[in-house]
Amino acid sequence: MTKHVVIYSHGFGVRKDDRGLFTDIANALPKAEHILFDYNLIDEQSNTLTVSPLQRQVQLLKEQLDKIDGDAMVDLVTHSQGCLVAALAKPQNVRQVLCLAPPDNVDVGRLINFFGSRDGSVIDLDGQSKIPRRDGSTTIIPASYWQSLKGLDVIRIYNRLPDLAKVKFLIANEDEVLGMSNFDKTDERIGLVQLGGNHDFTDDARQPLVDYVKNELMNG
Repeated sequence: MTKHVVIYSHGFGVRKDDRGLFTDIANALPKAEHILFDYNLIDEQSNTLTVSPLQRQVQLLKEQLDKIDGDAMVDLVTHSQGCLVAALAKPQNVRQVLCLAPPDNVDVGRLINFFGSRDGSVIDLDGQSKIPRRDGSTTIIPASYWQSLKGLDVIRIYNRLPDLAKVKFLIANEDEVLGMSNFDKTDERIGLVQLGGNHDFTDDARQPLVDYVKNELMNG
């Protein structure tokens, strides 16, 4: 029986479980092997998370992909910025890529407006930014991260993916982080599916999202 491996690519400023989104999906597929890993540097003592530049995140994903036995059936489940990281990695020998709440562009201003308005936030694009999070932790963003976002044509990068694998975008209809996304210029081979829920598909939106992903991963 072919081994089924699911690799997860998490979003901006969170840990490998993507605030429980990825573990909920993994728990729904107990027969598969699930690989969750951190893109960012975590300091438990200071309760901080330092965001890695996109190039470093791409490298880490490629390392995980390279570890997989060539006979395995591999799927990628990605969320938010993790969708872009996966597309930049140009994954080989992957059956399908599921992109949950993918961003349609890299908008530094949108990131700053969403996170920088919080009490205690410090935004310094040329130095070190600090953002307090709801769970009590602090996200540290070095200048190298902001630099890594420059010059990226997100849709063009996504449009390379269907040459490598089956691709679906699961778009959150009530996305409070990304707002209204525009995927009119995506490759016609990319499936576009709209689902109810916020950016993280929390509360009542979580189970329908998990069920949809489970069905896709089981049936390909």
